Formats: sequence, C-alpha cells, structure tokens
Amino acid sequence: MYTSGSFQPIRPAPVPLTVRQQLQGFLWVVLLLLVLLAVVIINPSPSATLRAGSVSPQDIRAPRRITFVSQVRTQQAREAAAANVAPIYTPPDRALAIKQLSTAQQVADFITKVRDDSTLPRSEKVKRIADLEPVQFSSEAIDAVLSFSDKEWEAVTKETYRLLEQLNRRQIREDQLSAIRRQLPYQVDVTLNDEQALVVTEWVSALLQPNSFLDEARTEEARENARRSVPDVQVTYEQGQIIVREGEIVQPEHIEALEALGLQSASFTRERLAGTVILVTLLVLVLAFYVVRVHPQLWVHGRLMAAVGLTLVLSTLAVRLLMSGHSLLAYLTPVASAAMLLSMLVGPDVALIASTLLALLVMQLTGSFELAVYTFVGSSIAALVLWRVERLQSFVSAGLLVGLANLGVVLAFALQETSWSPLVLAMRSGLAVANGALSASVTLAGFYILSSVAGVTTFLQLMELARPTHPLFKQLLLEAPGTYHHSIMIGNLAERAAEAIGADALLVRVGAYYHDIGKITAPHYFVENQANDSNPHDELGDPEKSAQIIINHVAEGVRLARKFRLPPPIVDFIRQHHGTTRVEYFYRKACEQYGPEAVDESKFRYPGPRPQTREAAILMLADAVEAAVRAEKPEDVETVDAVVCHIIQQKLDQGQLVDTPLTLQDLEAIRRAFVQTLSGMYHSRVTYPSSPLPQTRANGHEHVSSPADQRVVEQSS
Repeated sequence: MYTSGSFQPIRPAPVPLTVRQQLQGFLWVVLLLLVLLAVVIINPSPSATLRAGSVSPQDIRAPRRITFVSQVRTQQAREAAAANVAPIYTPPDRALAIKQLSTAQQVADFITKVRDDSTLPRSEKVKRIADLEPVQFSSEAIDAVLSFSDKEWEAVTKETYRLLEQLNRRQIREDQLSAIRRQLPYQVDVTLNDEQALVVTEWVSALLQPNSFLDEARTEEARENARRSVPDVQVTYEQGQIIVREGEIVQPEHIEALEALGLQSASFTRERLAGTVILVTLLVLVLAFYVVRVHPQLWVHGRLMAAVGLTLVLSTLAVRLLMSGHSLLAYLTPVASAAMLLSMLVGPDVALIASTLLALLVMQLTGSFELAVYTFVGSSIAALVLWRVERLQSFVSAGLLVGLANLGVVLAFALQETSWSPLVLAMRSGLAVANGALSASVTLAGFYILSSVAGVTTFLQLMELARPTHPLFKQLLLEAPGTYHHSIMIGNLAERAAEAIGADALLVRVGAYYHDIGKITAPHYFVENQANDSNPHDELGDPEKSAQIIINHVAEGVRLARKFRLPPPIVDFIRQHHGTTRVEYFYRKACEQYGPEAVDESKFRYPGPRPQTREAAILMLADAVEAAVRAEKPEDVETVDAVVCHIIQQKLDQGQLVDTPLTLQDLEAIRRAFVQTLSGMYHSRVTYPSSPLPQTRANGHEHVSSPADQRVVEQSS
C-alpha cells in the first residue's frame, strides 16, 4: 500500500521509436546542420587586420602614397546634400476651395430656412441645427445663430465666405492645420460681435482642410539632383601617414583606405572550412543525442523540432551579423532570447544544451573568449529563470537578471585587463544591461510566433481561459452551478499539488476548470447540480443507461472544447481525467440486478486514455480525492491523510498512473499538498443543535448508504 515517505520512482516503460520516427528526427538534424553550416560558412567575414567598429590595436600607416575615390565619403557627402533639400509641396487645391465654399453656402441656406420657419418651435430648430453635417456647432453657437437678426446673420455668412476664400488661397498643410485653426478668432472681422465671431470661427474651423500635400516625386527628384551635383570625393594618403591610430574605433572609411592599399585580406582555407564543418557537426550531434535520449517525444514532434531549429538558426545568424567585427554591438546582441524561448518551448535542460552550443559558435565566429562566456552565462541564466511563465512580470524579472549576469561578465573581464578605459567599460556595461531588456522583449515577441509554429499553448491563452467571463466557463456557471463550484475546488487543489512537484500549475488549474464541462448537456444527472430530492437515475431504473450518461460527459466535454477552440492540452485533460476507470456504483448495481455474468463490464468503463502527463495525473487524483473527502467529512487531519493515501494507492493499483512520468517522491509531495489544502477546506467546526440531515440520494456520481460507499462512488466517477 502507498504510504507517506516512499520515494521509489515509477517510470513508464520506454516506447521505442519506429523506423519512420527515427528517419523523421534524423532528417530534422541533417536540415539543422546544413542550415547552420550555411549561416557560419557562406560569405564569411574577411580574415582581416581590422573590422569596422573594432578598436585598432596599433597605429597603421600608409606604406606608399595613394589617391583614390572614396565611395564611403562620396556617399556621405551626397546624402548630406540630399538631406539639405527642403520638402516640396503641391500648390493649394482650387477644387477643394470651391467645394468648401459650396458646402458653406449649403449650410447657410439650411440654417436660414430653419431660422425663417415660424412653424417650428425653438427646441426643434436647435435640434435640426445640432444634427447638421458636416458642421457641428456648439450649443452657445446655436443659441447665437437663432438669436441673430437677419442683418447680423447675413454679416456672419459673408464673413464665413470671405475667411474661407482667403485661407484657401495659401498653402495649408496637415501639420499646419491645428495652428491655423487656433488663429481663426484673430482673423475674424473686428466689426462683428463676440457671438458672431464664435459662429464664424466654428463654421470655418469645421470646413477647413489641408489643401497642400508633400510632392514626393518632385522632392525625391530634387534630392537626387542634389546628390548628382556632388562630385566624387578623392582621398590622398601620403607615405607614412597614419590611417587609423591605436585605440581608435575603426570606421568604414578606414577599411576602405586599407583595402585600397591592399592591407585587408580575405582568406578561408580548405583546412579552416573542414575544421568548421567538423565543429558544427559535433555540436549538432551532441544536441541530437541529448534530445533522443532524454526527450524522445521531441524527436518525433515535427513542429516543435522546427521551432527549436528555427530558434538556433536565427540566433546563429544574429551572432554572425552583429557580433563578428562589432566590438560594442556584440554586447547588445540578444542571444539570451534563444535560451528563453527554448526554455519555455521544450524545457530548461534543452535550453542549457543549446546555450552551450551557441557559446561555442560565438567563440568560433568571433574568436573572443569573453563573448563566448558572455553568451553562455547570460543564456544559462535566461534558461533557468524564464521557464514556466504565468504572468508578464516574469519577462521583466528575466530581463533584469540576464542584464545583471551580463554586467558581471563584463566587469570580470575588464578587471583582468592591465589597462582599461572607464568610458569603454561604461559603454559596455550599459549595453550589457540593455541586452537583458532587449532579450526579454525579443522573447515576448518571438514566443507568439514560435508557439504557433510549435503548436504550444501560451500562458496568455490559459489566463484568458481562467477568466470567469469566458463563454464556455460562464455557461458552466449558469447551467451547472454545482459542477462549476466543484471545478473551482478541484482547480485550487490541483494547483497546489502541481506547485509542490514543479508541474505547470496554471495549466492544471485551467484544465480543472474545464474537465467536467461536458456535464452542461445533462447537469441534472449529477448530484452536485440537484437542488431537491428527485433523482433522474431512479426514474431510469437502468444501471447501464445511467452509466452511459455519466461516461458520456467526457465525450460531450471534448465536443464542447473543440467547438469553443480550447487548446489541445485542455482537451487532453477532459479525455484523461477519468482514465479507464469504472463507474463503480452503477456497475455494482447492475451486478446485483442482473448477475455479474450478465453484465458487460466494458460498458461501465470510461474510454480513456489514461493520464499521459503529470498534470493530467494530478487532475485525476485531485478529482477523486476531493470527492472522497467531501463524502467522508473527516473530523481531523489524520482522517484526511488516510483518505488521500487510499485514493492514491487505488489509482496505483488500477494502473491509471503508469503512462505518466510521476515518481513516488512526486506522489508524496502531492499527498502533502492535498492534505494541507483539504484540511483547510474541510476543517472541523462547532456543532450546533439541529435536526438530522437527510441522506444523500444515489446517482452516478455520489452514493446514498454511507460516507464510505459514497467515497467509493466518488472515486470511480
């Protein structure tokens, strides 16, 4: 029997990979190897003395006099000339001005008609002017319009026409429109009173629109002419003249001069090519062997393998483009985001192996031991801190820790140098800290893309499903409130157990919320939803039919889950939370009624499958334990513990946990979590004098005779 303190592991029998699965994984590894080799080898960086962005280790002088056309400086001069060209705008649009004046006249005619209509009450006039389009007058302006004399109204309309025509004669650009509208009150004829000026201002402001727009074609043509007007820039270096000084940051024009003098060379020998191929192959094989030995399920998961490969390739490409030859930019390259992504997608162990692989590739591509350590430490910290994400704040914490780890590496190497520049150290330190924030941001953005590629359910999806406002969850509350409350209780119980063994607590909590969603279709057949003494199962009088109704809530739950597009892991919880257990109460009732030999046991068993994950196993145990403890009504912690141990032993004996990676050490932690949580839920209370409670009626989910019998039925259903 299971007792607390047992720690022998229960390991599922290893499932051998088929030939097809082995071939599939092998093809993924070959594809990953070829793409990584292409990223590392194709168009390799020149094996040059200097690279742009690096620090010159010494003074480099011109060995001879040379004059050449500098494409770099020519391009810089031409772009500077183009930048000095002012944008060119189109002339004022006359058609727009005519349209605005026509609209103003239509508005004036309408308001005049409303003003002159003596049959309309004032309130109706106000409403009609307020509903006028496209001019929206304020209430103060409408009152003024209706109170004007005919002479005052005529002055307002004339001033509106005049001001519109005057403004449309000049250019009005989009960025100038707000300023022009603010100046309107100061441009109204001073002979008008304040009420007239208000109406004119609102009228003109509503009709005023931009009439001049950027002429991109003419502007670009002018800039291109400015570029063409700049002659080629010639640069001359005398023999012995310093091209780049020691400690100076190498600029593109320095590289250009060195290339013109033949001081830059590119070489990628066959020996170096062969060595690179061997190194990359070995690194990929290490990763492949680890996956096939430790995570064989990943080996045959094509979409997940694609996400892993894509992450590694993009990270290597970032190293290739940003780290090679850029001394400062290298510290900002967000390689740690790859470890964060892999940790969330497949686990921290694979992410750590990948971090080692990337660190060695950084060493190969940059030749810098410091950058290799920088990559390994930051990526390793990232893999360990950003594993199971349940809130967005986790990304902030991960970015902060990665930034601090990066800063530690920078300081460690800087203090070992005989001479270091405070300015350079400050710049590297700032970039190292910024790298953490950038890595977390890239991870957050990349996770949405890669999770869809890999078919992984994100924590944001789970958080949305956990909200009581989700349509399906809300339907459960309205149609089966007892089941809803039961699901909430199971969610709390399972979440604590998942936290105790390091399982996905958020996933198992959401799975608990929806595991009995199929009861919506026939809620009154389950005792938690019955508000009176009537029991539909008594009316049926057929144990087999009652059992099928109870069992059918799993199939109905799967149907509803797919209808509402719940993620696959939640569907798996619904299918697996009863495993292949038997509806014990109705099976025994059928045996009593017809005799054991006349009963088909298969019709009283759930179709399964048995739980396949730790989280599904926790949900099964929590469901059975909560029902048993609720039926038993224990008076003390020892009784709760005994019930919990009995349920766990029962599931072990039934073989319901053999397909999960749970160990007895995990079960011990689950037991403690269950006992602690249930003791709080069902603690003893002061007994008050009252009439005896009626017995619970029997159905397919709870029993009638005694707490012990009721517990058995709860566990089985």
